[in-house]
Amino acid sequence: MASLRVWFKATQPPSFVASIMGVVLGTAIAYGRAAAFDLVAFLATLAGVVALQAATNMSNDTVDFLNGVDDLPPHLVSPFTGGARVLPDRQLTVAAHRRVWIALYAIGGLLGVLLALTRPNGWLLILLGLVGGAFAVFYTLPPFSLQYHGLGDVAVGVVFGPIVTLGAYAVQTGALSWEALFASIPLGLLVAAFLFVNEMPEHETDPRGGKRTIPARLGLERSYRLYLAMVAVAIAFLVAAAAVGWMPWLALLGLVAVVPLTKSIRVLRAYFREYPRHMPANAGTIQAVLFLGIGMTVAYLLIPLL
Repeated sequence: MASLRVWFKATQPPSFVASIMGVVLGTAIAYGRAAAFDLVAFLATLAGVVALQAATNMSNDTVDFLNGVDDLPPHLVSPFTGGARVLPDRQLTVAAHRRVWIALYAIGGLLGVLLALTRPNGWLLILLGLVGGAFAVFYTLPPFSLQYHGLGDVAVGVVFGPIVTLGAYAVQTGALSWEALFASIPLGLLVAAFLFVNEMPEHETDPRGGKRTIPARLGLERSYRLYLAMVAVAIAFLVAAAAVGWMPWLALLGLVAVVPLTKSIRVLRAYFREYPRHMPANAGTIQAVLFLGIGMTVAYLLIPLL
């Protein structure tokens, strides 16, 4: 029987930064703008979203393994490429792995239904849950296999930006909010940029298994330029939204993300064709997600004190 450490590794926990930040930010906006906070509902939302992300990570690994996508040369194997590696390394069987991610999808769905039944205007949660759940299930699984058709980055940006942030806000308030939507856009763009930069080293190996990601379609040079555009739009949108009053000026605390992004851009500019030398760009991008989320969360938590 596989150890708990192996199963934990199989879920790819470092990626949970994306789902956690969306839930925390949406909840902070509800607290800062509507003085709404329910701890039990927050914890249930967090558990449900993380369960769905873990299930998506694992189902992606199953499909990639069966298609030979994760059969990578040694220099491409890293914490950011090739999934959790528990299937290629024979640490888990495909059957056992599949049973667990099916259970995680069920747990995430059940928690979503419970929240919809117990929170105000639960139909909003049902609507957001159906959209987010569809993206999660069909991220890699057929018949849509979004990532295999170059739509994985779009799906990730939408889910971990607007869907999760608006969902967390709606859990607390029973309503939707334009401000929560606007606040979610920079976060979603940076999460998408993180997936994107992780796909770049596999731009040649992914198509061998039928996986036509955006880097596989564009090549590395144009992918580097697109990465620059994604992070630039994320930061520019944050500044512009604060300037026109869509978000408070305090939200500019999220600009702390520029620190790791500057390093990521510098590394990627020099080494976008060389892996693992561009690995600090991968690490810097997920750090930017964390820093942006924390900065904006602190901003909204400070609003009631001003």
